[in-house]
Amino acid sequence: DSTDASATSSESATPTLDAIKEKGTFTLMTATGFPPFEYLGADGQPAGVDIDVGQLVADELGVEYEVLDMDFGLLIEALKSGKGDMIGAGMTVTDERAQQVDFTVTYATAGQVLLLPADSTITSAEDLKSGDCTVTVHTTGDIYVQDTLGISSPLQFKNAVECAAALAAGKADAAVIDSVAANTIVKNYEGELKVLDETVTEENYALAIAKGQEDLVEFVNQVIEKNIENGTIDKLLEEHTALSSEG
Repeated sequence: DSTDASATSSESATPTLDAIKEKGTFTLMTATGFPPFEYLGADGQPAGVDIDVGQLVADELGVEYEVLDMDFGLLIEALKSGKGDMIGAGMTVTDERAQQVDFTVTYATAGQVLLLPADSTITSAEDLKSGDCTVTVHTTGDIYVQDTLGISSPLQFKNAVECAAALAAGKADAAVIDSVAANTIVKNYEGELKVLDETVTEENYALAIAKGQEDLVEFVNQVIEKNIENGTIDKLLEEHTALSSEG
């Protein structure tokens, strides 16, 4: 087809997909430090559920795959400025984020839980309301700690792994982090840390795509739904929970 590419894409029902195929690369942006969704693998490269889901999308598109690892806080702006095609970073769907990006269907659900030193006497999130405790958080745990528990200045870290490290080092009394990450991290601290059974919030995880790219959202939704139905995503969660706890 020798017609001008831009003219073709404006008439196409799938302009975003056409552009990615023309470019020949699908780029996922992530923020490692949130196992099993994303962590640094044994080879020092990003690994995890989200990284593999991005690969499934790239394979379906028939293009090369690239992963950019950055701070979680930079992801949405980077997506909006076109640095990558999609965010896969264990991102919780919130109304505030949905104003800036479009979310795919949910591919995993989890909740925030309390991660504690093994010898802690804290028995529920209510115990933290006294205000005497130092709590470490990252992203959505932060909203819960400030709004629900009334702790105005929790210690903020950029990911769940750093929250746990601060806790193990005695810099805090509790961490509010995602349940899947918490259960993975606990295994790396052999007896130093524990997770309370109580789930304090419910979270839906989805992939994020820039506004105005409905054709890509629809395509990724089909990939996710297919891989939920055939059990691939559950298998990835199991595999990466095991791999990322080998530490």
